[in-house]
Amino acid sequence: MKQRYYRFGILTCLLLFLLTGNIVAQTNEENQQTYTKLMKQKNYGDAIRLMDKVLKDKESKTAENYYKRTAAYAAIESYVEAVADCTSSLMLDDTNTEVYFLRGKCKYLFGDVTYQDDLLKGGEQGQKYLAKLGAKKPKAEPQQNYYAQQTPSPKQDMTDVDQNIPMVAANSNKHTFVVIVANEKYMENNISAVNYAENDGRIFRQYCIRTLGIPEENIHMKLNATKNQMRAEMKWAQNISKAFGQKANIIFYYSGHGMPDEVSRKAYLLPADGIANDPESAYPLSTLYEQLAGLQTNAVMVFLDACFSGAQRNGGMLTSTKGVSIKPKAEQVSGKVAVLSATKEDQTAYPYNEKRHGLFTYFLLLKSATIIQYTIKGRFMSR
Repeated sequence: MKQRYYRFGILTCLLLFLLTGNIVAQTNEENQQTYTKLMKQKNYGDAIRLMDKVLKDKESKTAENYYKRTAAYAAIESYVEAVADCTSSLMLDDTNTEVYFLRGKCKYLFGDVTYQDDLLKGGEQGQKYLAKLGAKKPKAEPQQNYYAQQTPSPKQDMTDVDQNIPMVAANSNKHTFVVIVANEKYMENNISAVNYAENDGRIFRQYCIRTLGIPEENIHMKLNATKNQMRAEMKWAQNISKAFGQKANIIFYYSGHGMPDEVSRKAYLLPADGIANDPESAYPLSTLYEQLAGLQTNAVMVFLDACFSGAQRNGGMLTSTKGVSIKPKAEQVSGKVAVLSATKEDQTAYPYNEKRHGLFTYFLLLKSATIIQYTIKGRFMSR
């Protein structure tokens, strides 16, 4: 009798397994049909929502499914999301030339100067598209400096940290993603330039690649970023968090002006199109920390070469009309976010003129073997 029940139990489990597998196969087929139908109807929003649901299933996080959502994002010109999904797809399968082509095309349309690298890997259609573009700059304006040209300063201007960069194995840190914002030049005439901020950003990027082994395509660098461009970068970080979850690590680096709100004493990062003493035109530091704390990643590291008292790097004031510095409130950090900042609330972030860097960034780079590798790698790689 027991043997009969045992056989019956095995047959029941086998039948349930086969039925479940059949249901899953049917569901996948139905999703495919629905997706195809929505794309033909140009109902891209519903196609994205469908793929959002599909990608919530761990077993459905495939290169193909990320690519499908990419196509829908690209169709509505959401290029930041499209590039992020292409990257997710390529992390799972780096042999698909169609994905490289689409990512390169989206990068071009979004204003990322590294689009050529992807188009070269994009097979025949990538080669044709590249030939069609010729020597054109990326389409988006004023985003021609989206990741920044990778040309260093002239040799005579390069200092020790610019040249003696520690090296590790290339692309050894594939799940770390970096946002670099280096705001040196401001649109408003009464806002002083932040000397060497662009050089800070460019060289920090080189340390991420060479010293940390982070792939170039994992690094977004913005020179003289507007507020909307900074928002777009935070959106990209959020998409990375959704795509990779606990596997991902995020680095946020900022070199530029900070400023206080004279009434609330809250601290802000000042975008290139920001207006001094107008908090609505700036990026709240509290918002940045909240967004980074909300990422479902392994860890987040923030480097700030800025001050928030209204002073500037050369010791003067942020604007010519303001003569008194303000001590802003200290912003609270939560979650897995760690912050390394050049200053306390009422201090000034000074330049190191001889080295052509911010003082904070220079010593961060100089001590990279200990500060960067142990601070970041210890936090990001000791999982």
